Amino acid sequence: MKFRLLPIIMFVASAHFYGQVTPQDSTQVNTSVQAGNQAGTYTLKDIVVDGVKKYTPAQILRFTGLSKGETVDIPGQKISNAVKKLWDTQSFSEVEVYVQSIEGETIILKFYLQDLKDLGEVKFTGKGIGKSKNEKLAKDNNLKPGTKITQNLVSSLKTNIPKDFIKKGYADAQITIQDKVNAGDPNLVDWTINVDKGKRIKIDHIEFEGNTAVSDRKLRKKAFKETKQKRFGIGGILKSSKFIEEKYQEDKQNLISYYNSLGYRDAKVLSDSVWRNKRNNYEINVKLNEGKQYYIGDITFTGNTVYSTDYLQRLLGYKKGDIYDAVGFNKKVGEDGGKEDDSDIKSVYMNNGYLFSNVMPVEKSVDGDKVNLEIRINEGEKATWNRVTWEGNTTTHDHVILRALRTKPGNLFAKSDIKRTYFDLAGMQFFDPQQVGQDIQPNQQDNTVDINWKLVEKGSSQVQLQAGYGGNSFIGTLGLTFNNFSLRNFLKFKDFKPVPQGDGQTLSLQAQAGQYFQNYSIGFTEPWLFGTRPTALSVSLNNSRVRYSDAYGSSQKLNIFSASVGLNRLLKWPDDYFSLYTGLQFQKYDFNNYPFDFGGTTEYYGTANNFSINLGLSRNSAGIDPIFPTVGSNLDLSVKFTPPYSLFSNKDYSTLTPTEKYKWMEFYKVKFKADVYNEIVGKLVLRSSAEMGFMDGYNKELGAPPFERFYVGGTGLFGGRFDGRELIPLRGYENASTYGGTSDDITPAGGGTIYNRFTLELRYPISLNQTAKIYALTFAEGGNVWNSWGSYNPFQLKRSIGIGVRVYMGAFGLIGFDFAYGFDKTVSGTEPSGWKTHFLMNQSL
Repeated sequence: MKFRLLPIIMFVASAHFYGQVTPQDSTQVNTSVQAGNQAGTYTLKDIVVDGVKKYTPAQILRFTGLSKGETVDIPGQKISNAVKKLWDTQSFSEVEVYVQSIEGETIILKFYLQDLKDLGEVKFTGKGIGKSKNEKLAKDNNLKPGTKITQNLVSSLKTNIPKDFIKKGYADAQITIQDKVNAGDPNLVDWTINVDKGKRIKIDHIEFEGNTAVSDRKLRKKAFKETKQKRFGIGGILKSSKFIEEKYQEDKQNLISYYNSLGYRDAKVLSDSVWRNKRNNYEINVKLNEGKQYYIGDITFTGNTVYSTDYLQRLLGYKKGDIYDAVGFNKKVGEDGGKEDDSDIKSVYMNNGYLFSNVMPVEKSVDGDKVNLEIRINEGEKATWNRVTWEGNTTTHDHVILRALRTKPGNLFAKSDIKRTYFDLAGMQFFDPQQVGQDIQPNQQDNTVDINWKLVEKGSSQVQLQAGYGGNSFIGTLGLTFNNFSLRNFLKFKDFKPVPQGDGQTLSLQAQAGQYFQNYSIGFTEPWLFGTRPTALSVSLNNSRVRYSDAYGSSQKLNIFSASVGLNRLLKWPDDYFSLYTGLQFQKYDFNNYPFDFGGTTEYYGTANNFSINLGLSRNSAGIDPIFPTVGSNLDLSVKFTPPYSLFSNKDYSTLTPTEKYKWMEFYKVKFKADVYNEIVGKLVLRSSAEMGFMDGYNKELGAPPFERFYVGGTGLFGGRFDGRELIPLRGYENASTYGGTSDDITPAGGGTIYNRFTLELRYPISLNQTAKIYALTFAEGGNVWNSWGSYNPFQLKRSIGIGVRVYMGAFGLIGFDFAYGFDKTVSGTEPSGWKTHFLMNQSL
């Protein structure tokens, strides 16, 4: 701070701090006195204000806390406090106090005040600071034109901006602020803020002393989760080396917790030191006292009446003689947040209504290296849900939310009901999963619980616009999906926004057309058919037409009509993540002068019919955000089969034409798929996927029909798929490119009856806000298709690796790009498939 002393000044507090000169503490005001024979006690007659126009003397007087007619000492504490109060308003850049005049025992003071300057243009400079970073820094620090330039603003900038870079490993980051008068307005001050992030500072070594039971390497790996020593290879990529003081302190606590989990209950950090070496990198040394290892002695339970001691002992999982894992033991009891799967004792009580129960582990005594433990339980009374409310649903009707709630008034309180309701509300895709929250208010006086669910609606309707080249012609697609449709309000035009919404139903319309091809489909889903439990009814119709002329001018036609209906019912056993699907499907192929491949034989006229029954058992617990799941899994087992017509027929199939054989096709098809999601490091998520399918016929003379077969390759999009084929994605290869004859006949022409596909995919979120969810990914895949169990070899796969990005926007759904390299040769090629670019729209790979 800059202070000036004028000949007639009593007190001066002055500051000019446009980033060059900043006081360390604005609450401290230095005072200087040169009063001479003016020193004494006076009555304050009045004040005079100079230098500012927007405040009147009366306003300034109120700011100072002085009042006319009161007694003031020259020098004295009242004047010093008045200067400090003016300074604390952060409205002035300079505060000066003069003696205007003295008449007998009265005095008039003159306050000279300078207004704070307003901020004009702000520009950030420095290595790596481009236009987008400029905008982000200005936005994050609220540096808008017209902002008052205060000391606190400057101080916060010098702290907050470097802090962001320090978190990324630039320990010496700092800023300097240069100011100049704005060219267009002299009342504004322009800032140029130079960001010098310096070099990235890593940790060369992390060493421990006093550890004999656990190696340095294991301590660095298991305990220091955020403070990492410099490494090379994949470990250094997944977790960079940097020193952040807060994380380091947390890791020292993790160090003790890790020792406690190994039975070393007395372990402690004796001392630690952090310094910079000659290379300017960090060195860390931690001195430990491990103590001795302890084991579990006797375990007793007190206060339990609801559950037997034997049951609680089995639930606990620890027994006498085990290493005393204090961390794991406390989690199984329910301390420190309990187990994530709610398998701890506290959660078992809470999931049976005992919200106010108390389960506390106590070290009762220590006998040598044995720790005797007692688990003290105060069960309390059962609690019930009382007032259950929700807010934020501007489109979705209340009854749609109500039926999804597991937290219903009058029901017993259950911790698991909160988690499952959260999962169900997020899975609706009507609300932003990142903003679903709850306000829980326990009422121990009457053993009830109030809960209010907080929701934020998001756009649920989607528009699909797609164009491409396939089947030797240009193909365009227009699709509309209304995910929160209301059929009952369809004729109420006042509810059109642009269609009636709010009942949670789904209506999808799609039209696809090319030079020779047209396809139209409509689908409808009612997720809660009977209104009492979730049973989804789905109905769909599809019609495809192909028309073109052959070389002789003759018209060639193919019509495909299909219709399906199904019920998907949520089960309660083995748990309520399971659902059972039952459905019927009918397809009819009608071709006239159209070449149709029947497994190597071409027919030009005829019909083929496919009436199938579909059964599916699935368990879907991946979440919580359905667009970017981070935990849980999705498991699907499905069976599709037709009636065994040949069992009731005496036909000699060896004498029949292909169209006669497959007029009513018969087959069975079994498929299994598993997707598992795990958080690896920070926000990095691993998706592991495995799937398999096979099909066959009932009659050896017929075998599997030439329809419904598996084709592997690409992203599952392929123009002209008019034989009911099922396309299995495999990035790095063209669509359906892995079928066809090869020397070892592994990928047969005409598709296959058996397939495998395996995927490992690392995902990292870039943005998960309501406007757009964006995540990057890298993957390794393998898959293939075979035509018989004799040639089946799950280790002979077409392999690929690649990178990609996914963008989800409510109006358009999921859009993605992948860049993949196929390592193996295609059917018709002699070289590896090589690099391929894939575009996806509303597809799940």
